Amino acid sequence: MLQTSDARYHTGTAGLPHDSWWIVSAAALLATGAFAAAVWIAAHVTTSPAVHTGGLFVHLASLVVGFGGVLMADSFVLRWAAGRLGLAETLRAVGRLHVPIWLGLAGLVASGCVLEPNLASSMTRTKLALVLVLTLNGIQACALNRRLQARGERPLTPRLLAWGAATGLVSQLCWWGATVIGFLNAQR
Repeated sequence: MLQTSDARYHTGTAGLPHDSWWIVSAAALLATGAFAAAVWIAAHVTTSPAVHTGGLFVHLASLVVGFGGVLMADSFVLRWAAGRLGLAETLRAVGRLHVPIWLGLAGLVASGCVLEPNLASSMTRTKLALVLVLTLNGIQACALNRRLQARGERPLTPRLLAWGAATGLVSQLCWWGATVIGFLNAQR
């Protein structure tokens, strides 16, 4: 059984590191492959108006669930930064929001397959790039969350604070950017 006191690892019941960069990299590679498959499907699928309408509903509902979860998570982090919540309480709250955030993101990607996006449009390609960056950022954010939880209530290092701030900034830029582009594309 692999055990280490190194802060780079959080070991679970099986004793395997859950946030090693090998695991994060493998998850990122799998996510990138799934995303590429979704884009390929979107480029090759023609849907009926009823399927398109259903896909649009799922797309908007997924946006509410995923982005809503992100905004809630960020509100907990801001409350921690203001000294109104403890770190452990904040991390537990943010950890509980991972499921709706990932479900929302998965719903956005899956429903996007039937929305017949204009892949020749630079705005659509930018939106897809933002969604991929958002996905990869989310994968490493899970590793960051586990590392922060492993610290308990010890003060965060400047490196961990910077990592967390960068993760939050990338998340916000990608979610807002993709949302604005989606809105602008719908106006055309």
